[in-house]
Amino acid sequence: AEAVETICRVGAEVLVVVAYGQILPRELLDCVPLGGINLHGSLLPAYRGAAPIQRAIMAGERVTGVTTMHMTEEMDAGDIILQRQCAIGEDSYGELSQRLALLGADLLQETLDQLHWGTAPRVPQDASRATYAPPLQRGDERIDWRCPAREVVNRVRALSPTPGAVTRVGDSPLKILRARVVPGVTGRAPGEVVEVVPGEGFVVQAGDEAVLVLEVQPAGRRRMPAADYLRGHRLPPGTRLVAPAD
Repeated sequence: AEAVETICRVGAEVLVVVAYGQILPRELLDCVPLGGINLHGSLLPAYRGAAPIQRAIMAGERVTGVTTMHMTEEMDAGDIILQRQCAIGEDSYGELSQRLALLGADLLQETLDQLHWGTAPRVPQDASRATYAPPLQRGDERIDWRCPAREVVNRVRALSPTPGAVTRVGDSPLKILRARVVPGVTGRAPGEVVEVVPGEGFVVQAGDEAVLVLEVQPAGRRRMPAADYLRGHRLPPGTRLVAPAD
């Protein structure tokens, strides 16, 4: 209550929130003439919630973007002001976040200008099209090698550089931070090392095709190219990688 009173005394015209993670009370939204504005990392109403960038990458989306909207007491459900699209490509979470931050900063500036001049659009969201991006849980970090190779790679991208997608080699956890699909490789058990590629990394069988692991982070160590990891760790063909226990 004291924080709300302090903010209301400032006499601001507008309140801007980016990745705040909480729903602001109505008395706070009502105390600024232009209301509360949120910058969100998706093309709403898709991916409402705490992890829109990671969830979009995990789902294999090819396009995302940023949205400015009027805040309400319902999560990410307010009227849309402006949106900008952004291609995802093969970006990791870290890379895409940086691009969306720059795009979002420009969009926010344009939004504030239009609010000031009274020209900002206000488009209600279609709630029937809403999808959700819940916070990441510990289980989201585990690599299930039975999944298709593309799903495994998307999970690696979505969790890189942090918290990292995790598998286990013997008794040791190993984070995989960069990987790509190797098409046409079949016939091994999921999680089995198929081959070591000198200077690049190692190939692991997934549920359909295979995954070339390019960058890793062993427990308690820095991130490193998979080729460097292999200098100190033998992973001969047939070695099994498994999902870590809880």
